Amino acid sequence: MKIVPTKHCVDILREECKTQSMRPFKARGSNAIRCPHCLMAEFSCFCHLRVNQSSPIEFILLFHRDEIHKPTNSGRLIADLFPNDTQAYLWSRTEPSATLLNQLKNRQGHCTLLFPNTQTAQIQKRQQRSLVPQTNKTDVKHTFIILDGTWKQASKMFHQSEWLKDIPHLEISSEAKRSFLVRHSSHQIQFATAEVTAMLLDTLGHNDHSQLLLNYYQSFNAHCLASRKRSLSLPI
Repeated sequence: MKIVPTKHCVDILREECKTQSMRPFKARGSNAIRCPHCLMAEFSCFCHLRVNQSSPIEFILLFHRDEIHKPTNSGRLIADLFPNDTQAYLWSRTEPSATLLNQLKNRQGHCTLLFPNTQTAQIQKRQQRSLVPQTNKTDVKHTFIILDGTWKQASKMFHQSEWLKDIPHLEISSEAKRSFLVRHSSHQIQFATAEVTAMLLDTLGHNDHSQLLLNYYQSFNAHCLASRKRSLSLPI
């Protein structure tokens, strides 16, 4: 019997976007019969791997509009694993959600933006404050804003959003990235949102949660590949 997972913030946001959309989302593979929950082709559904966990930090996923419907989007994996510690919003340059703005105001001192690592961002970073929050020294969970889009989109989302500029930001260091890659990956540049978040957890010392998210991301990749190739050869 197929497992039907409980809807989380990204599922709800996607449904809201569908009701407000003026035209259907079309992309490669859009004609495939897909699981409405994990968005994979039905035969490569991975809903059975979605097991709710508790996270030591909280996440605000800020989606570029182009990302929310993509089956290959990895930001949603964060909400899959940590639904009670994740919130999701669409990014807007001039009209951000009032609920989001109120939450950011209430989280002053306990909120950090994960900084997009682009060349443009590197130039601006010299003029801004970067920090590694001490997430284990307070009973209040620290919140991280994760910009979910391509690298170019994430840079645009940051630089065009005046309402994000005063929030402290964190860029994962090159040393931490190299250390993470040695242990977990062979590629050198441009990480998926889930990978960056796994690096964040690893950098903050939450190694078990980092590995949990990375393992889930790797399973997600395998199911994406199987879905594209229409192959039934899948990991358990």
